[in-house]
Amino acid sequence: MKNLKHNRWAVCIAILLFAVSLTASVISMAGVIYMTEEGYYDPRGTSFYNSRLCRDTTNDYADTVFNDYFQLYQDPEKTGSDIFRLKQYEAEFSGENTNFLFSVTDQAGSILLSNLEQTAIGQQMTYEYEMDSKTYILNAYVKSPIEQQDNYSMAYKIFTALYALRFVLIGVMLAAILLGGILFVFLMAAAGHKKGHEGIVLSGQDKIPLDLYAAMAALGLFMILMVSVELGRSLGSIWTQNIWQAALLCLLFLTASFLCLAASMTMAARLKRGQWWKNTVLYRMLSWIARFFRSMKRWLSGFFGQLPMLWKTLTIFTGYLLINGLLVIFFFVSIDSLGEVLVPVLWLLFNLAAVVGLCVITLQMVRLKKAGEMIAAGDFHRKIDTRGMLWDFKAHGESLNRIGDGMAKAVEEHMKSERLKTELITNVSHDLKTPLTSIVNYVDLLKKENIENKNVLEYIEVLDRQSNRLKKLTEDLVEASKASTGNIALNPVRTDVVELLNQSFGEYTERFAESQLEAVIRASQSEASILADGRLLWRVFDNLLNNICKYSQPGTRVYLDVEVVQEKVRISFKNISKYPLNISPDELVERFTRGDSARTTEGSGLGLSIAKSLIELQKGSFDLSVDGDLFKVVISFDRITP
Repeated sequence: MKNLKHNRWAVCIAILLFAVSLTASVISMAGVIYMTEEGYYDPRGTSFYNSRLCRDTTNDYADTVFNDYFQLYQDPEKTGSDIFRLKQYEAEFSGENTNFLFSVTDQAGSILLSNLEQTAIGQQMTYEYEMDSKTYILNAYVKSPIEQQDNYSMAYKIFTALYALRFVLIGVMLAAILLGGILFVFLMAAAGHKKGHEGIVLSGQDKIPLDLYAAMAALGLFMILMVSVELGRSLGSIWTQNIWQAALLCLLFLTASFLCLAASMTMAARLKRGQWWKNTVLYRMLSWIARFFRSMKRWLSGFFGQLPMLWKTLTIFTGYLLINGLLVIFFFVSIDSLGEVLVPVLWLLFNLAAVVGLCVITLQMVRLKKAGEMIAAGDFHRKIDTRGMLWDFKAHGESLNRIGDGMAKAVEEHMKSERLKTELITNVSHDLKTPLTSIVNYVDLLKKENIENKNVLEYIEVLDRQSNRLKKLTEDLVEASKASTGNIALNPVRTDVVELLNQSFGEYTERFAESQLEAVIRASQSEASILADGRLLWRVFDNLLNNICKYSQPGTRVYLDVEVVQEKVRISFKNISKYPLNISPDELVERFTRGDSARTTEGSGLGLSIAKSLIELQKGSFDLSVDGDLFKVVISFDRITP
């Protein structure tokens, strides 16, 4: 099969056989349909005298007898040629020359013309004719059996042959359809292949533009159809007398088969080659139009691209007004002519085009506006598609894309820097833990020794105090690193804020008394439950209360409030600082920032930073404000309704 589709002779033979099989299948199918309608396949059998062949022959003979023979017989003014023709009809319809018997009578039943004789009759039909406002009856009879050589004998031979071949014709039809299908598949597979060439090779007909080829093929099929219809009409009912016309119909159908097959093969080759639409007249015209408009667009872009935006707007608007003014002038000039209708149509189309252009410009501005909003919202990776944009809009879109790229790069660099800082803190903290643990352990061992030298004991006390301070700083560094990176396991549960705050304050009662601080706790009467990790929230409260103890002015009050405001639970810590707060709230929550700018108190400066990170990890908000020496922290969470 693979080699045959490259063989030219095999393809040519397949084409010829396909056309023959298609013609044979159609003719045999028409014959089967015809014989089915005529009862050829009736198990009870059928008779020639009941067939259409016999009826059509009788109809033809009846028309000939009445319209020619009878009218010539009734004509009182016969010429010599009329008499000669009359004798021919008498001889043709004499008993020894015809199987057709007839009698023509008037309304009274009087026989006006007849060739009846005593013989067996196989078919009888009656016809009614009008002539000169008179009605005539023609009784037609067909002899049985058919003995004379006339049209009946030819029809009888055809009937006998068809009846004998009725089942053979079904087999021929099925075989022709099967063979035609196989050959069609082979020819579609062979289309575009040529011996000695790889891939699809287009032939001469494949290079004709497809729409032009389709138009010519359709025209050819239409002409064949028209000729076939005319031939079918000329055949009439007695097709047995026009065998050559029937043969011509078969030849026309064979031609149509070749034409359809050629169209199918060229379409198959074009589809295999791909991009078949490019070889069409329509595509070439549209491509030329597109190239023309692209060149015009480039020219306009080059011209207007050099103008400032204001001058572009003024130029376009002036051109719009000028064209509208010219159309109005043409309308008044062309009144009572074709222009009276044409100019308003042009005016409408021009203004519709102007509206479309305005909509395009508006849509481009909307795209630029959305892009600016996305960049403002922090979406730096979304790009504006500037294809199709005009002049300054395209330049502005490209500028926004570059701004987004620059800001995305800056954010990425900032995130990288923050990540490196966090990693540095984590790594250094872990590296400090090992030697620091050894120092703490050895200091503890020294404290257990029996040392009498007071100076040595003081040194050991200093080492113990400073090593513990360094240990606390290292732990705070690790915790700050985890909190800022979110590397902490969360276990959010329903938490009663008032209860947790009271428990936290309970552990600081003695320290508050030592620092001479008076605590005022005000709790909301409504249930103040939130979804939070109690362990981490306690760590936040611990940091804040610890800061209050260290940095509050002795002899002042500390306010701890819990209130429910608009389905929000707000926890506030307020105290008076003993040190001047000459820094901003944002600086206070930075790492290593302490309220004691002289850094005389103990502490790492990480407490507020850790607290803020832990709150934000739990979907809460942490707000710090400073008013003179008043230090205030407000923590907010969504309230969980009972």
